[in-house]
Amino acid sequence: MDLKRLQHLLLLTEELHFSRAAQRANLSQTAFSRSIQTLERELGVRLFDRDTRRVSLTAAGRQIVARARELIAQATCLQFEVDELRGLQAGRLAFGVSQLVEADRLERLIEQLQPAGSEVRLDIEVNHWEALREALLAERIEFFVAYARPLVEDGRFVVHELPAQAASLFCRAQHPLLDGAAITPARLLDYPWSCVRFDASIAQRLCSLLHIDAAQLPVRLTCSDLGLLRRRLLASNELLLTWRQAVAAELAGGQVVDLPQAAGLAMPAEALPCALVRLAGRTLSPLAMRAQQWWLAKG
Repeated sequence: MDLKRLQHLLLLTEELHFSRAAQRANLSQTAFSRSIQTLERELGVRLFDRDTRRVSLTAAGRQIVARARELIAQATCLQFEVDELRGLQAGRLAFGVSQLVEADRLERLIEQLQPAGSEVRLDIEVNHWEALREALLAERIEFFVAYARPLVEDGRFVVHELPAQAASLFCRAQHPLLDGAAITPARLLDYPWSCVRFDASIAQRLCSLLHIDAAQLPVRLTCSDLGLLRRRLLASNELLLTWRQAVAAELAGGQVVDLPQAAGLAMPAEALPCALVRLAGRTLSPLAMRAQQWWLAKG
């Protein structure tokens, strides 16, 4: 039984679309389709019904998918045990982080997992927490570190809370709001806002602090790409709602101003909660266990 073909089977089961599944497998659509056809021929059953509009699992396909998941999980566990026997100096670890995670903290973790002479391979997905949740459920990653408040009561996950991050509202140093006049709530509403994608309660806390009706917020852009948001912040009159760490370098260099601070208001010290999330009922690989212990100790 070719485990790679079984992995292709699971990818197509998740996507129900040959092109997207082939992209995730890093194959051409032709090669991916050939792999599925070969698997069907070897098993002697049709796994998928497909036409020009859709792809769907057959009844036999659903049964085989369940067994395929078990086989791949067993193979993964075997690899984990081999990695452990080799002293965590080899193997692969896939995990996710949001852009909430500080770059230097992530670099320190990489140094811990890949010391000199190590053959450890790391596969790190940087994405919004919702996308990381789906990657975790599909078992493409073993854990992720991100905002995760909506998952605390979800029994599918184990959520280890980490220290929260401070958030605020920022503008460029040459912004018209900094003309010397009082920074009033009405003036803040005169300019478009952008923000990262996080829980609405954070925006509501800021609005409460600034005595602004949340329904009136002039949010024109929400995005998980902090690089894009920073560039727009520095090149326009947009106001950016995000965590302080995201613009720490610009704040230190005087390119960006913390508006509540400039207005004499203090944002809560810990406004943006963060957590390490893994699947309930799953045993982490030795490498993932080491990474989790590091996060919980250093978080």
